[in-house]
Amino acid sequence: MRQAGIALAFVTCLAFSAGAGAQAYPTHAIRWLVPYPPGGGADNVARVVTQRLAQRLGQAIIVDNRPGGNTIIGTQALLSAPKDGYTVMNTAEQIAVNAALYPDLKYSAERDLDFVAPLVRTPLVLLARRDLPVSDAAGLLAYLKERGDRVTYGSWGQGGMNHLTMEAFADRAGVRPTHVPFSGAAPAVRDLLGGQIDLYFSDPATALPHLRTGKLKALLVSTRERLAYLPDVPTIHESGYRDFDMYSWQGVVAPKGMPPQALKTLAAAVRETLQQPDVNKELLERGFLPEPGTPEAFRAFFLRSQATLAGIVRKRNIRIE
Repeated sequence: MRQAGIALAFVTCLAFSAGAGAQAYPTHAIRWLVPYPPGGGADNVARVVTQRLAQRLGQAIIVDNRPGGNTIIGTQALLSAPKDGYTVMNTAEQIAVNAALYPDLKYSAERDLDFVAPLVRTPLVLLARRDLPVSDAAGLLAYLKERGDRVTYGSWGQGGMNHLTMEAFADRAGVRPTHVPFSGAAPAVRDLLGGQIDLYFSDPATALPHLRTGKLKALLVSTRERLAYLPDVPTIHESGYRDFDMYSWQGVVAPKGMPPQALKTLAAAVRETLQQPDVNKELLERGFLPEPGTPEAFRAFFLRSQATLAGIVRKRNIRIE
């Protein structure tokens, strides 16, 4: 009996040790991939969040920018990493639309990723060059209908969220302005300031400095509600296109198969970090709306977003050229 008791105690000790080990995550640095260049929206969010998150977790978080291929390069780097929870990625809505843009994509975000936590959503503001002869939504729609494809609009890239938002709006309005894709936000805004293009859906952080100086003007907001820092700019929804509500979003994903306890720990830490007053305030000041949530809610949101964006790609016959 004594030997049996010792054996039972030994097994219990092993089980307890295994459980404690599973709960110890993280025990070393985490690599946080960003599939965009430094200085952009996703990079800004990553650096704000990871600084506070590292303090909460007690381990370093290394931001690793892997831009290119509409996030495909970064996602492939993520999927080639060990499924241990020590490599994650700060992704955006592009990951939801790529399956529709690239029929031969070698991976499926829905099948091959764990959805850890949502991060932020970003409203989009429709900017116009200063001398565009419109001042409100009604004038814009009349101008679009009159001039047709002679009206040009820029985007930060083919298939990007501001491209799809403009196409969704144009579809509802029954117009077809000409799309001019750029390799990022900076050159698109530069050409808008220079009058080479007419319109551009911008994130607020990029838009606000130019609106304050009067170099550009804001005509519409893409989200259902008006923005507190642009209270006089109407939404597309209230301008006659009911339930129009589009925005850029970001979240954290990992290779499918992340240890459940690690996923739970990281998800909770991200959620709590976003709820910190100083983090919340800093993100809001940069034009991002914090979206703390659970892995389950993030996955459900991703699936809805994927269906919506794929529908726009198909209806507007958007192709990567």
